[in-house]
Amino acid sequence: KNRCLLSKWLYKLSVETDATWAQILHNKYLQSKTLTQVTVRPTDSPFWKGLMRVKTAFFNRTKFIVGDGNNTHFWEDTWLGD
Repeated sequence: KNRCLLSKWLYKLSVETDATWAQILHNKYLQSKTLTQVTVRPTDSPFWKGLMRVKTAFFNRTKFIVGDGNNTHFWEDTWLGD
């Protein structure tokens, strides 16, 4: 149940990039990295640590459409495997 809720937050974070709460998380935790690149740190909040715990399962079950490519980091994003 908790995993499902955290996965919904990861989805929202990846699509609601203009929302104030998403911008705060991007600035604090992601900076110039993508969700696939960032790792958990001991000083992160419990909420962010929870998101990082379900991140792999989320990406294994999610399909993203590249679209116009503005939010795609071709050389940095993970496409298949590691």
